[in-house]
Amino acid sequence: MTSHGQKKLSQARLPRLKREIIELQNDPLKGIDVIFHDDITSMCLILTPLQGPFFGLRLHLSVNIPEDYPRIAPKVTIQTAVQHPNVFGYGYGGSICADILQVHDRSSKGYNGGYTPGYLLKYIFLQLLSFFSDQWIEQTDGFLENIQVNKYLAKELVQYYSCSKCGYNEPTCAKPIKVILTESEIKDQDIYGNNLSSLSSSTNISNDVSIHLSDTTVNELTDDAWLHIIEFLTEQEIFFLSVAYPRINILVRHYNILRRRQLVCYYLRKPFNEAILGIGVRISSGPVEKRFFIIEEFDLFSYEAFNDHNLRDGIWGNIFTHFLPVALNQLHFDRSLPIIQSSLMKLRDYSEWDPSIIFKTIPGMMNSMVVDLMKACDDSSGRSTRNTVLKASEKALQGYCLLLHLFIMLSEKYPEIIKEAENKVTRFMNPEEKSECHKSRTPNLGEFMIYLFLCKNMVWSEFCPYFLEELLARNVVWFLNQNAGLAYIEPKTYHSKYRINTTFELSNTSLRLVLFQVSFLKIMQGIGEDMKRSYGYPSDEMSNSLFLLIKQIYNVKTWDIFFKMIDFSLPEQNWELVVSKMLKDAINKSYNSGYHRVPYSVNELYIIRLMKESQVPPPRCWDKNSAEVKQLSKFGCNDSLSFHPKKQNNTEQGNSQNNRPSRGGFGGPNIRGDGGRGRGRGRGRGRGWAN
Repeated sequence: MTSHGQKKLSQARLPRLKREIIELQNDPLKGIDVIFHDDITSMCLILTPLQGPFFGLRLHLSVNIPEDYPRIAPKVTIQTAVQHPNVFGYGYGGSICADILQVHDRSSKGYNGGYTPGYLLKYIFLQLLSFFSDQWIEQTDGFLENIQVNKYLAKELVQYYSCSKCGYNEPTCAKPIKVILTESEIKDQDIYGNNLSSLSSSTNISNDVSIHLSDTTVNELTDDAWLHIIEFLTEQEIFFLSVAYPRINILVRHYNILRRRQLVCYYLRKPFNEAILGIGVRISSGPVEKRFFIIEEFDLFSYEAFNDHNLRDGIWGNIFTHFLPVALNQLHFDRSLPIIQSSLMKLRDYSEWDPSIIFKTIPGMMNSMVVDLMKACDDSSGRSTRNTVLKASEKALQGYCLLLHLFIMLSEKYPEIIKEAENKVTRFMNPEEKSECHKSRTPNLGEFMIYLFLCKNMVWSEFCPYFLEELLARNVVWFLNQNAGLAYIEPKTYHSKYRINTTFELSNTSLRLVLFQVSFLKIMQGIGEDMKRSYGYPSDEMSNSLFLLIKQIYNVKTWDIFFKMIDFSLPEQNWELVVSKMLKDAINKSYNSGYHRVPYSVNELYIIRLMKESQVPPPRCWDKNSAEVKQLSKFGCNDSLSFHPKKQNNTEQGNSQNNRPSRGGFGGPNIRGDGGRGRGRGRGRGRGWAN
């Protein structure tokens, strides 16, 4: 890091520290007293454990804020002598081996601990209080060690140290701090901490001050009056008031008061009305058109922290290379717009602003939220724990909502992208413009679905049939590469449950992803105004809905349930026949679109299919007396050739003739059972007819 960058880092210390001191003052913590010295970067911390081995004692610690704070942790030492396996020495050199004071580490074994800039002083102090309040302490090997303390000796040791700066164990000080308390003294005393002695002063109200008593009751106060009052309350006070007075609870939820207070830069602690807040993005390597964007966390930080203080890692150690502002509300969006444009241009390597960058960037980010969620839910055993799924779903939903809010507000700023989205969706649904739905024009269907958010007069149920037709066609090459026999199209008179069941099993991952994508689409429909009130964050109801939908998704085992979840109507009777036709039509569409090639003859495909489905009828070209059929019946057929259109199969694998130009009626994907006889060795190759 350059000397300039190092200087910028040190400049973050005092502004953040001052904000933290105010938070400590406004939200006192029970069992914690903080006494600042003339230099606010040095303080005495008095902990009063209210349970555990050190109950009834007060412990003295010194806290020094290093120059590079909050990049590195505060230096905390203990002066009180204590019997604790993770405390070494006492006095000014006494060290505490606590995870929260250590350098952050993110190991490949899943450990992700230590100090991060997201930890506030009050959180560190709470952890230290818990550290000395627990009877058991976990060691690095996972072993829990019971803390054995001799009460008599502990009371002796605690009196060895005194501090004239804070009055700890100094009876002659103006405000002495007693180091040993009885249970009655603990109950009688108000040990709520945060004795900010360097900042606070008593204020006396003179007797001649007139006080006006109003007859107005709380029920007569307007919402604006209550919102003004709430601004001066701590979060704890708001909680208690909400419980006592339901009207306050309604106001707090409707105006997202608590959420608003959380919209701060985790590094500098500046709120969103004073800073441009956003998220970190990392770009994969490779050509610009093939890059994808990685967003691991959605902890907000400021452009100032990114640009001026060189912040490049998140709270949990995730690395990012770019900053993308979020649209929390209209004022924040307006202030952030130049940075939003600049960030999107950098992400796409554009030298000039073009609204089309929005299409090329944000839908892909949103879709990656869905993909990452499904990956998190798909563990190696296929069964994710409730906590894992819940955490992953909350993160994905939060990211999706923040990005959607930004996407919508950008579209309102640039209406031309709304028109473009509507045109794209209309062309996709137009049979005369089949090229629009082709993979070359619409490479990612998950991203394309997001355009529907901008289409005012379009609903999912209208778009679904066209989407489904293209989806099934794109899945063909993947399941044929796993089961070549499905490329053999059985006669119309034969109903193949094998095709229905096997295709579903082989397409399960792709179909599950679609269910995730549709679930997000349905949850988000019509919530624009709610998102504006919630600063782009999801509601608790949305989180609960998504969690329930995830459980339903993993219970989908058949086509009829899949279609029901995506709102596609099937007949109640004989739905299997409809699905079977759709699957065979998809093979035809896939071939005509160039999504797959067929490296087998119809007889070869039949013999491959016959090995899996013994009742499937043969094609009309099947001649038991022909040399080819005799050879296939005796030796079988290699079923590992690729259907991928760009992959050349090894001609020495045993099916060399399959790579030659096709003869007879072979011109399409439907290797039908009613294909005509062709010339040359009697091979019958199916036509490209639809069933």
